[in-house]
Amino acid sequence: MEYKAKYIDENKWRVELEKLTQEYERMLAFIEQELKTAPEGRLEVRVTRTGNQYCVVKPSGREYLSKKEVDRIRRLAQKNYYEKVLRTLRKAVKRNRKLLEMKQESSVAGIYQKMIVARRDLITPLTSPINEFIERWSKVSYEGKPFEEGDPVHYAKNGLRVRSKSEATIVDLLLDYGVPFRYEYPMYLKGLGKVYPDFIVINKRTGEEIIWEHFGKMDDWKYANDMVKRVETYHYNGYFEGKNLIYTLESARNPFGARDARRIIEQYLL
Repeated sequence: MEYKAKYIDENKWRVELEKLTQEYERMLAFIEQELKTAPEGRLEVRVTRTGNQYCVVKPSGREYLSKKEVDRIRRLAQKNYYEKVLRTLRKAVKRNRKLLEMKQESSVAGIYQKMIVARRDLITPLTSPINEFIERWSKVSYEGKPFEEGDPVHYAKNGLRVRSKSEATIVDLLLDYGVPFRYEYPMYLKGLGKVYPDFIVINKRTGEEIIWEHFGKMDDWKYANDMVKRVETYHYNGYFEGKNLIYTLESARNPFGARDARRIIEQYLL
């Protein structure tokens, strides 16, 4: 069994938990404000053969409500809901804040980094700092999809030959943003066999690999059908849009340009 070392953000859970806790705290503030103006009492609802019956329970006694008092009934029901949510949120915030205040004594990456160089040279680490991972990932050699005679000739500014002007634009911007990429890197997909995605790129912040396919002939119905089959196969193999799959589209009437590529890069890869 082989384990390929990669970058793992061991503090990601803290960032996500902080976001969640802050959202809970915003909910708490909203609910506390709403409860200040909520009607007095607790709503009871009974289901009978003749319909629902509503009753508000107060320290002074019980009061049956007419179905015409819809606004009051709804506000009492909302109040009861808010009170239940309030208790749950307070417990969650208290628990989360305790977790966030806990000092992380060690990390998997830190164990390796604290070793002396002489010892590190003898070890294959399970994780890598993001810069080391990207550097190692970028140096992997491979044979891409071969060009055939008559194929279009386009070059990106680093001299890489690609198959369209749009792909050249994508390469140029990936270089400008410093996003690591592999062009037409061979991979195996169940149900399709060996394929050459247009790009495999790395999210510079998370170290995650993402496939980026550019479908540039959407006017061609056969090409469009093949594109649908390719996307379905990606789904079957665990690649989904917004997670580890990007695809961009182009037709004669709707060309793909640098502005489109920038949006994709800034949204998913930085």
